[in-house]
Amino acid sequence: MSAYDEINRIYLTKALYHFEFDLNKGIVEEDIIDRNGRNVTEDLGLTAPCSFDEMMERSYDEKYLGVWHITDAQIDKISCESLKKAYEDGEQLIEAFIYVLSKDMYNRVSFYIVPDEENGEPRVYVCAMDITEDEKRREIIYGQLKTDKSEIEDIIASANVGMWHIILFDGQKPKMKGSPKMHELMGAGTDLSEEELYDYWYKRIKKSSVPSVTASVEEMIEKGFSENTYTWNHPAKGECFVRCGGTALKIEGKGVILRGYHSDVTEIVTADTKQKQLLREALDELKKQKKLLQEALDNYKEADYDRRRDFLTGLRNRQDMFEMLQDVLSGKRENIKSMFMMDIDNFKLLNDHYGHTYGDECLERIGDALNDYAKKHSIYFYRYGGEEILGISFSDRREAKEVANELVKLIAGLNITRGDLPTGVVTISLGYTTDNSRYEKMIDKADAAMYKAKANGKNQAVCFEEM
Repeated sequence: MSAYDEINRIYLTKALYHFEFDLNKGIVEEDIIDRNGRNVTEDLGLTAPCSFDEMMERSYDEKYLGVWHITDAQIDKISCESLKKAYEDGEQLIEAFIYVLSKDMYNRVSFYIVPDEENGEPRVYVCAMDITEDEKRREIIYGQLKTDKSEIEDIIASANVGMWHIILFDGQKPKMKGSPKMHELMGAGTDLSEEELYDYWYKRIKKSSVPSVTASVEEMIEKGFSENTYTWNHPAKGECFVRCGGTALKIEGKGVILRGYHSDVTEIVTADTKQKQLLREALDELKKQKKLLQEALDNYKEADYDRRRDFLTGLRNRQDMFEMLQDVLSGKRENIKSMFMMDIDNFKLLNDHYGHTYGDECLERIGDALNDYAKKHSIYFYRYGGEEILGISFSDRREAKEVANELVKLIAGLNITRGDLPTGVVTISLGYTTDNSRYEKMIDKADAAMYKAKANGKNQAVCFEEM
């Protein structure tokens, strides 16, 4: 079965007319008669055999037949030369549509180019189909779509939104089309050409907004959609804010077509800006109030620290100790594990021998050492009076005896010089107790143990429970 027979088998029952010819010769040997008996060749004012190119020239002439539209963008006009080029490029099927003016009918004409089975030369099989009913139906649907589109545009326009599309083709100046609402929103006359409308829009973009508009267009082309708010100069209103969103359609070999909407959002942006400004002012005021509150809190803490600390040694003072012991809610007094009472040995002699200034320096150094020690172990140190210092421990991780001996060594290890005693350095006597059944009596017990340490020779620690 030949290629022509195969085409006939498929289309014969539906084809309006069909014929074939040798592409190199370009001659149609017989008249073309359609299924209704109409002589298509005669309608063109020709008689077979005749030139295929002549037939096509007359087919494009409205006087003879109708108007052609070719679906293949690479071919501008059907001719032997254009069909040969398509065949050389690997194309074997070219389709076109023709509107027959005199008959008010539509035909779809297919050109199949295949090598001849005998000599291998390219042969063209032409098959025309009557698609009038389909096209009429399409026109009805398209007309309805146009009506629907018009209604949609009216709805969009009532929402104060304009529609636009921009054509960006290679080698051509940019063009812009806009709906009536778009022209109104831009304050542009309807007499502007597409190129003039594009220039009118683009030149009024605020200079600082151009990068964001450019980036939005690039995003449309790359991702298919983008949306952006930018500043635009209206001829009457002046600087305003517009919101634009759109999509991009790439046309191979030509460029892109952008379609989207344009809405004036100046009032929204202005209101939003005012709201943000009010919020910033409120935040600034809140920061000021917070700063003042923090300063007041810092002042209070500093004053409270000074109130609770001994100005000379930096240790907690006696008032702070009594407040802690009397504070039922804090729960601290129920967690006391041990108490230590310390007294600087022969402190009166030190003052008499070196003077009170040296004595104060001695107390300062001891206070610094005990404060450092307190940070490492859960112990509070208080200047109980004169050269007496009370320590209260809230931890039982280490034995009180170990801590007591460590404190005695700590003070002696400061090497605070005194030449009026055989020891040669300042020492302490320390008494402590671990009987926390009655914390009110613990100070007295630690004090009694401290005096026992002095009686035993000083520079040592004594436990009340071991006396």
